[in-house]
Amino acid sequence: MFASATEATTGTPLVRGSSSRKTALMEAFQEGIMLAVIAAAGCTASRYTVDDGIDLQVTHKVNGVKVPLDVQLKATSAGWNASGTAISISLSRARYDEMRSTSPGMDSILVVLDMPSDQAQWSRVHPPYSLMRHALYWRSLRGMPEHPGNTKSVSVSVPRTSVFDDEILCQIMARLRAGGMP
Repeated sequence: MFASATEATTGTPLVRGSSSRKTALMEAFQEGIMLAVIAAAGCTASRYTVDDGIDLQVTHKVNGVKVPLDVQLKATSAGWNASGTAISISLSRARYDEMRSTSPGMDSILVVLDMPSDQAQWSRVHPPYSLMRHALYWRSLRGMPEHPGNTKSVSVSVPRTSVFDDEILCQIMARLRAGGMP
């Protein structure tokens, strides 16, 4: 565990606020990381004011042509399988069914943030750079099979090899621009 600069110089532990809102803070941290990746890819993002299962709409504009992509965000600090090859999250069945749609214009991806459970380890500033302790992984659910049974939620796994960064986002947008899938 890292000692904060406050602890190191004063001997007084640093107290972070809102510990009862950790899930909301994880989501806010993920949105910040996503906005940085989106900007690095030369895209823009719009937030939805009403949570309808999509957190951000990413737009990539090239030569006056805009390509949109809806993004569902999920953050976790405990989703890796035993072999460490995939991270899993739970989606509501309704969200899963929407995201697996093959309807034209319904392009969306799931982006999962793997982050430390200890909030004090989420970020560090070491001039001349900042370190964010995270990794983003992505998956398109388009065309996935209907989930059997009557469960209200569906577990979705994302392979460790599906790292999400600005280069991948540009590649996804190029595929969409060419009429392909994410």
